[in-house]
Amino acid sequence: ATFTEVPKDVTVREGDDIEMPCAFRASGSTSYSLEIQWWYFKEPARELAHELAISVPGSRSKVTNKDATKISTVRVQGNDISHRLRLSGVRRQDEGVYECRVADYSDDETQEHKAQALLRVLSRFAPPDVQAAEAVSHIQSGAAPRRHGPAARSTPPPGPGKHPPTPAEGYASTATASAAAAASSASPPPGQTAILRQQHGSGTEPIYATDPLLYMFLLILHKLVHLLVNH
Repeated sequence: ATFTEVPKDVTVREGDDIEMPCAFRASGSTSYSLEIQWWYFKEPARELAHELAISVPGSRSKVTNKDATKISTVRVQGNDISHRLRLSGVRRQDEGVYECRVADYSDDETQEHKAQALLRVLSRFAPPDVQAAEAVSHIQSGAAPRRHGPAARSTPPPGPGKHPPTPAEGYASTATASAAAAASSASPPPGQTAILRQQHGSGTEPIYATDPLLYMFLLILHKLVHLLVNH
């Protein structure tokens, strides 16, 4: 005879739902009368931790308390039995030891088998682990927590002997920069043409003309001079 499934120690938060399994199988294939009982032991936290620390594996059944409470009982006729203890919306006062106790009536003498598990319940108002981990990472890296949105844009500190610009100066500098950018991207006014490069022989010289008629006259004159030189 042995347990095929036993409850395990578990730590949850207030309001969570949990299940504790317990399954037992008797020896042989003969049908027996088996009974499972779930018990609850309300132990003070320090006393309970000390009891469990000094107990060896398999001997946790020594943990007893006068305030033990029977939760449920299930009895079957067969060679195996199982019963899950379900707790919904656990509270801090539910913390303690839960024991699955199996009574085996296969022999002349009733045999009792026990398996226990410790339930720890944390406060629901504990800070999330994610925020704690992020704070630690910022402290280790020496960086301030990240901010999102327009407030995250910072202005570099002024140099020695300089004062931070007033709002009026800031708006004026922004307007000046915008005007300069618009002027640099604007095209030349009509009637003015800039000739950036005119090739002649092996040299290049920039020639500027402000009048279309003057430009045509100079171009025709240049071609006539070129023809005369060739002849």
